[in-house]
Amino acid sequence: MNLETAASLGEALGGLAIMATLLFGLRQVMEVNRNRRYEISQTIAKSLENPLVQRGFGTFGSVVSADTSLQELMELTREQKDATNAVIVLMANHAVMTYHRNLSFDIVYSFYKPYLSLIGVGMRRLMQLTEQGYIMHEKSSVGDEGMGVFHWVIWLLDRLEEHDKPDEFKPHLNQTDWMP
Repeated sequence: MNLETAASLGEALGGLAIMATLLFGLRQVMEVNRNRRYEISQTIAKSLENPLVQRGFGTFGSVVSADTSLQELMELTREQKDATNAVIVLMANHAVMTYHRNLSFDIVYSFYKPYLSLIGVGMRRLMQLTEQGYIMHEKSSVGDEGMGVFHWVIWLLDRLEEHDKPDEFKPHLNQTDWMP
């Protein structure tokens, strides 16, 4: 084998080694992203399994409605108030993380969309009345700008309500061809 052929062969083998390294690196990046999505999904699922959050969903679904008065909100039990607050804080946290792209909107959508018809209207009403009460209260530090945590929840509710993925609606009917 002459020197020129050996150099060409060495160059080809070096190129193959670089290509194999790039492919391995790409596979590693894909695996890290898959694991990250799994961890995010687990975090959201665990937070929604919290009994206090579940009671909050129940309160929004059965007690608080579009025409609930401030007096009726004041009559909620301490547990119901704590539960609704837990849902609002959780959704505000998920909204901020989604906005900053730390959470995938698709994952958040998949988890929250089924609950929207149950909690959306009541949650908006509770936040509206609560914010108005704080703004009107003289000793409150909440000014005309309102409560920022509520604004994040409203932002997330708006994004979730305007987004539509029909393939996730009634998956037991619409995803019969899905295979693991």
